[in-house]
Amino acid sequence: MNQTKHFQDCEKAMKDWQLWAENQQILNPEELPPLHFTPKDQKNKSAFKLFKLDHIVDVKKQHPEYGFKERLETLKHMWRNLKNDEKFIYVQKSKQLKF
Repeated sequence: MNQTKHFQDCEKAMKDWQLWAENQQILNPEELPPLHFTPKDQKNKSAFKLFKLDHIVDVKKQHPEYGFKERLETLKHMWRNLKNDEKFIYVQKSKQLKF
């Protein structure tokens, strides 16, 4: 008898959720405004994370078939091959955000 009550509760919850989902207006992710990070959000960003934020869109466009791991490996490879003066810019940005 307990199981029957449980299943009835689950069915009711599923119907409630379906009604809620039908009434929601889902936004297209491309219509959302770009994210703007505040200094508080960026306070713990490493130089690599800042580099990744700048280049992830390019990697996604060049390799849409890549999953998360492949994109991250590509970004790591790009970071390792980056010239020291270009890395220095990201290191300085990271240091500025930590204060």
